[in-house]
Amino acid sequence: MMRTHGGKTRVGVILSAGGLRGAAHLGILRRLLRHGIPIDLLVGVSAGAIIAAFYAAVGLSIEEMIEEARHFRGRHIVLHGLTLRSPEFAKPFLRRFCGVIPRRLAQLESAGFDRLHHGVQGLGIVCHDLLSGRPVYFATGRDHHVTLAEVVKASAAIPGVIPSRIVERGGHKFRLVDGGLSDSLPIEFARNQSLGATHLIICDCRSLSKELPSGDERVYIKPHIDDTAILWSPGATLLKAVHQGEKAVTDTVLQKIYSWL
Repeated sequence: MMRTHGGKTRVGVILSAGGLRGAAHLGILRRLLRHGIPIDLLVGVSAGAIIAAFYAAVGLSIEEMIEEARHFRGRHIVLHGLTLRSPEFAKPFLRRFCGVIPRRLAQLESAGFDRLHHGVQGLGIVCHDLLSGRPVYFATGRDHHVTLAEVVKASAAIPGVIPSRIVERGGHKFRLVDGGLSDSLPIEFARNQSLGATHLIICDCRSLSKELPSGDERVYIKPHIDDTAILWSPGATLLKAVHQGEKAVTDTVLQKIYSWL
């Protein structure tokens, strides 16, 4: 019997960590949307957090993000990290070499967990707390006093490249970095009460991970990507990852998802 949340099916999509391999998430989402699959909830970690936030909270389309991937370079991340660590007088100059990152981060500042687009009803982001060594979870409906921009920046803060972020919630202080360090594929978080996914589409772009079995209420999608782990990856390689993401959403996967709806 189909398990529902308040009598309704709630399809959640998990976008794993994975560095620049995470570009494959764009291909997965493109194919799901082209086939009319509703996305009620989005949960993202690290690279997945960026895509989830810009789609659900900023309102960018998948096509807009794919177009920007054509011009993206891995060095933009390194230079962005250098900019964050530089004196204030040097930052305006360095930002000129960070590609679209400064402009898109400025857009993120006005976004929030509770102002969502494209029919998405809930957004979840995972970070890693350096102080406790544990994952910290943020979600729509419960984190009204936390800035989405700070959380997303933290979830994608590659240790040694991007500085950690200090975030306070409920009287507790966290030093947050890349969520992939402690929960790179947050299945339980997507199902918990605050988000309440009844069915999951699990998108795994991690390089060293065992495939998970699909089940009655979940499908597991793992694109075959072999050359997008390098930080200096060119735009053409990212587009290849997008293509591999699309290929991973097979007709069998789509039929399984249709059976939930």
